[in-house]
Amino acid sequence: MNTVIQLLQNRVSCPKLVAPAPNQDELNAILGCAMRAPDHGRLKPWLYHVIQGDALVKLGDVFVQALDGQNVANDKIEKTRNIPLRAPLLIVAVCEPQANAKVPAMEQVLAVGAGIQNMQVAISSLGYGSIWRTGQMAHADVVKQAFNVSEQGEIVGFLYVGTPEKTPNKPAADIEQYVKYWE
Repeated sequence: MNTVIQLLQNRVSCPKLVAPAPNQDELNAILGCAMRAPDHGRLKPWLYHVIQGDALVKLGDVFVQALDGQNVANDKIEKTRNIPLRAPLLIVAVCEPQANAKVPAMEQVLAVGAGIQNMQVAISSLGYGSIWRTGQMAHADVVKQAFNVSEQGEIVGFLYVGTPEKTPNKPAADIEQYVKYWE
């Protein structure tokens, strides 16, 4: 069977990621795959922020700022501060929708999502692991401000990247349960 099909059918999200992360050449190849995502109108509504090293700690501080005004326990503050440290490399995928009569904003968000999927496949093909997460931090104003996301823009996902500590065993879904042939 085609190796691309095998790769796609075996790809899993890996929640426990450690060093090493992809090197710069590998990262450039991964990001290049994001640029090949389907993009109606060639609007390129995406922007990808690469975060590693000390910048992960800085992002943890931004995440803690997002908790301001909430009555949270100290352990929740520390857990939130450590969220970016789940992997040695983090890519924040942002959609900045362009005004276009033929391409609605939702389709542009989907283009960014397709870019994330392309990156996940590329990451897996290089022997690394990843997990795409969103959560409340993707919607927090202070986090969006840290990445200069406009009022109409949004963070589509946080893509954590590294070497899987353990690759999860995920059985394949039964396609008959999720596919219908319309006549």
